[in-house]
Amino acid sequence: MLSKMNLVSLGLCAAAVGCSTQDSAVEGGLVPTGSVNVAQGGAQDISEFRALVKAGKVPALDTLDPVGFFAEHAIDLPDADCGKDVCIHPFLAVAPRFNGGNWTMAFVAMNTGVDPSTLERPPVHLAIAVESSSFANIDEDALDAGMQGLLASLRPEDRVSVIRYGEKAERHAFLAAPGSAELARLIADRRLGGGAGELVGLYEGIAAAEKAFDEGDAAGFEGAHRVLLLTSGHATRGITDPDHILALGEALVEDGTAFGVIGVGESFLVRIPSALGSMGAGTYAYALDAGDLGGLLSEEGKTTLFPLATEFSLEVIPSAGYTVGRIYGTKRATADATGAALEMPALFIGQRDGATDVGGSRRGGGGGLFVELLADPSLADDIGPDKAAFQVTADWSSARDGAAQEVDTTLRNALPPGQNPDSMWWNISDGGSGKPYMMLNMYLALRGALDFYQAGDCRRSLGVIEMMKPSVGAWLGAYSDTDIQDDNNLMLTLQQNIENACRESQSSTEPTPPFDFEGGCGWL
Repeated sequence: MLSKMNLVSLGLCAAAVGCSTQDSAVEGGLVPTGSVNVAQGGAQDISEFRALVKAGKVPALDTLDPVGFFAEHAIDLPDADCGKDVCIHPFLAVAPRFNGGNWTMAFVAMNTGVDPSTLERPPVHLAIAVESSSFANIDEDALDAGMQGLLASLRPEDRVSVIRYGEKAERHAFLAAPGSAELARLIADRRLGGGAGELVGLYEGIAAAEKAFDEGDAAGFEGAHRVLLLTSGHATRGITDPDHILALGEALVEDGTAFGVIGVGESFLVRIPSALGSMGAGTYAYALDAGDLGGLLSEEGKTTLFPLATEFSLEVIPSAGYTVGRIYGTKRATADATGAALEMPALFIGQRDGATDVGGSRRGGGGGLFVELLADPSLADDIGPDKAAFQVTADWSSARDGAAQEVDTTLRNALPPGQNPDSMWWNISDGGSGKPYMMLNMYLALRGALDFYQAGDCRRSLGVIEMMKPSVGAWLGAYSDTDIQDDNNLMLTLQQNIENACRESQSSTEPTPPFDFEGGCGWL
């Protein structure tokens, strides 16, 4: 099974040209050809979680990556006709909670109007940094096969530098052509993987990749820069502070360098790789086994990335009558009662040759930021319907020309703060199906079931799913959607796995619904 997490953004805008409206051409003759979603950085699927559930197991909670879960889903957004590199689309859903309370949830998604397939691919200088340690324990045959596949997918005008890092960082190839004898010998000699030591200079490995872009002839290379990091997530030598390591990665990304991460090793530590992968600058995946590693590396050569925007910042500010509660959908967002903020060093355009979906019929690209809005008791009673619920502001620098771009928009709630719809069916601001909110509920149901199970509470673990069944059944009865149907099948299989595991431990399997569940049922 290939655990590819596809791209942080499958088809966005370009670095050399900007977006425009559908009716006009842009500099260089590029004409927007459609609307493509801009996803958050990070994992783009939950393949490991799905594999474990399919195998009859109850996965650990950390295998249910929220960014990866949402990214698997396709969300149809309004046309990207805002005239900017990035178009911001806010939505609002109001629904009853399972306990009869109120669930008001903002959702902010992004898209662009430029088809990446129309962009001219520049030459790429790819710096591959491979960890050599007992933590990584990289299979040499898989590494060789993957490297061969990667190099075969590159173009003659591309260039490759290879770094091996562990106790020290060593450069084994510099600005070499993909089909060069130098790289062929390097692969044949099997000098990259392996390693028995526990000293890992992760910072130094990334720094060596950065240095490869700046030295000698590489400094004059006219094309794009890209880093591919193979890491166990361990940092035990040199600069080991995660913040310093992430700062180095972010500095590269802000300078327009694409940055992909492949996790390796059975003792994989997710913190640093996940944070690097969430920068929005490339692929992020974990190699489940040797075959998976080979497949992931081979896919890398088929991937093209372009910077879309740098220094991207977005805020969701609650209007009078509301405060901010929990947030979901991205690992980089922060929040307090006064608002939620998301900052990305860069947004990249991405396209992978031959990839059209994330497996089966799932089109992917469904990332976004969910922000819970809580009615403020001190103000809500004085605010009527059709008043502002939240404001979205965003600003960034265009990667095309460095020009500042910004957005400021406000969304209204058709209902007073804290009031549920009379029909007890959720109220959606755009009048659509509310698929993003159904996605969120499915994620929260899976997470809630795992939370209770890991706490030893089998009854409420099973109760979360029992409580969700009527809601998702009603939604699927109204809307036909392959993504949500697949989520439902996954949830029901997990429920059976939990029940089997609980029976083996002689715990009670009588479901007890936890009515304080974080989601909104959408139907009662």
